[in-house]
Amino acid sequence: MDSAYMSDAMCQVGREEWKINMVGTCQTNRTGAGSLGKATVAARGIKVGTHQSVMYQHKDKPITYAIWADNNYVKTLSNFHGPNLLRGGIQRKLRDPVTHRRNKDFTDVDCPEQQWVYCQTYHLIDKGNGSEAKYDLSTESHLHGWSPKLASRFFNMNLNNAYNIYKWLYNKYHPDRTPMDMRPCINDLTHSLLQQGSEIRTRGFGDAPSATKDITTTSSSLDGRKIRSDAVRQPFTSPTATVTGTPQTPASAITARALRYRQSDFNRQKEMQPGRNHLSVPLIVLDKKLSYCKYIKCPGFNTGAKRARAYPSKYVCEQCSMEKGSDFWLCNSIKIVDGVKTVVNCHAAYHVEKKLYEITAPSSVSVSTIVSELTE
Repeated sequence: MDSAYMSDAMCQVGREEWKINMVGTCQTNRTGAGSLGKATVAARGIKVGTHQSVMYQHKDKPITYAIWADNNYVKTLSNFHGPNLLRGGIQRKLRDPVTHRRNKDFTDVDCPEQQWVYCQTYHLIDKGNGSEAKYDLSTESHLHGWSPKLASRFFNMNLNNAYNIYKWLYNKYHPDRTPMDMRPCINDLTHSLLQQGSEIRTRGFGDAPSATKDITTTSSSLDGRKIRSDAVRQPFTSPTATVTGTPQTPASAITARALRYRQSDFNRQKEMQPGRNHLSVPLIVLDKKLSYCKYIKCPGFNTGAKRARAYPSKYVCEQCSMEKGSDFWLCNSIKIVDGVKTVVNCHAAYHVEKKLYEITAPSSVSVSTIVSELTE
C-alpha cells in the first residue's frame, strides 16, 4: 500500500471489513500513535544507517508501526504482523564509519518482519502502475477531495486484474491461440457499461457487446452491433475462429475513419484479386515500440537479451489486420541471428501454424521451424 493511502483507519477497515492483509509505508501523523517523527527516534539513540528498529503495537488491534533506520527512516504500518525482528533478513552495502563510502560486498542486516514482506512485494506496485498507465482512468476534480481519485484508482486496478485473469485462463485452455489485447477488451467493456442505466438518448439498433467473454470461442472483438446478412460490407472472420453473437466492426488502435478507409480499400482489392490471401505488406512505422512481431515463437525472444521481446517489424499481415482491427505486425525481413544475416519469416510460420496457408510443396515453410526454411 502506498503511503498516500495508508493509515491506522485504512488498516482496520482492510482487516475487519474487506478481510485484506495490508502492509505499506506510512506517514507518521497517520498512525494514530501521536508524534513519532525523526526527533523522537533520534532521542531513543537510533541513527540513520545503523539498521536498528523501533516498533509500536496497538493495544487491542493487530496493527504494528515499525521504524527502521536504513539510509533514511523507513516507516511501515501493517495489520497482520506483530513486533517481530527478522535477523539477517535484508542485505545492504554498509558505509565505512571513517570514509563514509559504501562497501562493495553486501552484508546481512536485521529488519522488522513487515519491512521484509514489503520489500518482497512493493515492486509489483510499479509493474501494476506501468500496465495501467496506458489506459489510465484519471480525474482532475479539485472540488470533491480524494473520493473521485480513489474510485478511479480502484477501477483501474480492478480492470487490470480482470484482464490478467482473462489472459491466464485463455492461455491455459487455448495455448495455441492468442488472447485479445487489452485495448479491445476495454472498448467492449466501456460499450457494455455505457448501455446500463437509464437511457439519455436514442441510439441505433443492435445489442451492446457483453462484458463477459466466452473464452472457448471468442478471440477477437467481433460481437455487438448487428449487421444485415445482405449488407454490401460484411466483416471479415478468421476461418479458424468461431464467433458468437452478432458481428461488429473491430476496435482499432488507429482512428475509426482510417480503419474504415483501409477496410474499404481492402474489400475493393479483394474483389479484383480473389486470390489475395494474407499478404505481407510494408507500413510506415510511426512508433517502434508498437511494431513488435506478434508471433509468440518469434526468434527475437531467443536473443538472450535481459528483457525478452520479439523483433520489431515493418511488415503487417493485411487480412489479419483487417480482422483484428489493428496492425498485426509479423517479421518478413533479414535479421542477424547468432551473428549471421538470416531471413526471418514469422509471417509464413504464423499462418502455417494457424492453418491459414496450405502446404503444396516439400519446399514450403515448415510448421515446426521458427526461422523460415527459405533462409537456405
